[in-house]
Amino acid sequence: MIMADVLLWTFVILGFFVITIAYWVAAVALAPGLVERSCGRYGSSPWKSLLIGAAIGIPLIGIGLAMVNGGPPVLKIAGILLTLLVFLMGLFGSAGLCLRLGKGLVNPNDEAQPWLRVKRGGIVLGLIFIFPLLGWFFVFPVAFFSGIGAAFLAWRDGRNVLGE
Repeated sequence: MIMADVLLWTFVILGFFVITIAYWVAAVALAPGLVERSCGRYGSSPWKSLLIGAAIGIPLIGIGLAMVNGGPPVLKIAGILLTLLVFLMGLFGSAGLCLRLGKGLVNPNDEAQPWLRVKRGGIVLGLIFIFPLLGWFFVFPVAFFSGIGAAFLAWRDGRNVLGE
């Protein structure tokens, strides 16, 4: 393996790390109520979030990938959009997990800049993802699928609060 290969994989992993944190911070900027309710879901019922997220996410990803692998181009585009929507839902929900972690890492600037909690929690969670095998094949899928469940439950709770 030459140095170029080592640098390639280093920057691919680093890029994945930075982009994931950017999505988490964007989630708290775009939907602070959803992220806060997702954080509450991680505090009250993390296993329920994981089970609901797996029950929603696995079939939807399977349907999206099946649509991508066959049929006309419109169906393929719809499959890509469905799969990306599920991943976006997982990222927005797991921003609640980042917020949960960030609340444990107290900083005096948190009152003035509440997004810093998500950034700090995201850095910690992202570093856990990078750890070989355990992070790749256990922590990342658990955080992703529980994020889908937490986002779904937080969205449902938000609708109940609004009286819809």
